[in-house]
Amino acid sequence: MNIIKNPAKSRPLSQNVRRLMTRAREAPLNPAVKKIERQFSERDLAYCDMQGQVFMAALDRGLTAAEFAPVYMNSQLAGVMDYSFSCAGGLEKDDLSKLLQVPILLKAPDVIMDVVIWINNIVSSLQTDESANAAVMQACINGVQTQTVTDPPPQIEPVDIEALADEYEYVYWLGYIYRYECLLHDESSRMVYGAFNEAFMRETYEQMLGSGIREEALSDCASEICRRLDMLLIGKLWKETRRKDNG
Repeated sequence: MNIIKNPAKSRPLSQNVRRLMTRAREAPLNPAVKKIERQFSERDLAYCDMQGQVFMAALDRGLTAAEFAPVYMNSQLAGVMDYSFSCAGGLEKDDLSKLLQVPILLKAPDVIMDVVIWINNIVSSLQTDESANAAVMQACINGVQTQTVTDPPPQIEPVDIEALADEYEYVYWLGYIYRYECLLHDESSRMVYGAFNEAFMRETYEQMLGSGIREEALSDCASEICRRLDMLLIGKLWKETRRKDNG
């Protein structure tokens, strides 16, 4: 398998994006900010669930969350999902929206994962003067297969079944909460990942394990998890702003 680059490292949040994300999360701390609560539908939760399954499919292929999360969250496919599943995309008001409730790709999370990694592998091997779009188009014309990501990873013995089960639980949680956060604030996957990278999310997840996170269905506690994440983000961005002002 080709080496997977981390596109998130070159995509820091702009000052304006930081300001907008902070304002979206300040209420009720800031009474001047009007917060609109999104009412999550079964459709929304189904998308969160499917994204969790996409992350598990990556683990099936031997990709760690640290490798897959930045590639996926900064991918064009994630961007398509951001637009298609957002109220701002207009689908909720479209009479044809019922036909789009379960897109074909969402029935096969492993296909989404394979395509994301296949495209990333093509783009990662480009020369400086080559066009990413042209390279992907040429690969499609040439009928390049995705065997580099669909081949099962070599078996590593011995396998710690309990640790592996814990990792599957974490990556599902990661994909689910990322999509929930996108829907909650109507923000892109790139924005959300820029604010909550995988290392930050793993640390937060491990801290939350002690608060009974496993005792509730994720659909029931996701809003509380995102509330805590939002409070952490406000503090994180505030500290970074102060550090920059004082620097």
